[in-house]
Amino acid sequence: MKILENYKEIGRFLIPAVIAAALIGCATSRQQPSDTNHTANAVASPAAQATAQAARAKPAVTHRAPSAETSSKSNSAAILTQIHETDLKEIAIGKIADEKASTSEVRDYADQLVKDHTTVDQMVVATARTTNVRLHDATAPRETRPQRAHTSRAEGTLQAASAAKFDRLFLQQTSADHDRLIRALKQEREDASDDEIETLIDKVLPILEQHKELAQMLLKKEQA
Repeated sequence: MKILENYKEIGRFLIPAVIAAALIGCATSRQQPSDTNHTANAVASPAAQATAQAARAKPAVTHRAPSAETSSKSNSAAILTQIHETDLKEIAIGKIADEKASTSEVRDYADQLVKDHTTVDQMVVATARTTNVRLHDATAPRETRPQRAHTSRAEGTLQAASAAKFDRLFLQQTSADHDRLIRALKQEREDASDDEIETLIDKVLPILEQHKELAQMLLKKEQA
């Protein structure tokens, strides 16, 4: 009996000790992942900081604005193309008028129109070559020429007319064409930044103005 009582007494102290040890072990086990995570975070932190610094150091992608040289070349190309297209049109309708005009005065004017615009177009082609601007070949087939539809309609209208009606339509057409180009070139002359383009416009404008004045003079004579 004494022995049994001793076992009971030992058990009364041993069981709480075992339970306490178990609880301490569980608490330690739960704390270990936290320590591990803290260590991982400490290791990863420098890498994350390096990545953030690299992102901040990376230059932003910017789009460059067109250079002044590119803009000037584009403007020069537009001016040369506009003169070139008018040259082709005036040469074409001038040749028609040379055959169909009802008066010698209108035929003489048509001859001058063809001759002068051929000369002007040679200047345009030469300027385009020195300024590295590409133009359509004036001798190319009609379907590859610029403004082919507009020129074709003008030619078709003139081809269908005859006698005095033809003269009137021809003079009205060439007067309007020259007036439009003169106004455009005067504006371009103010904005031009290329010396060669300015020189060309200065040479072309007097010719265009003379053509316009002659067309209007002949038109008034026809109407009278």
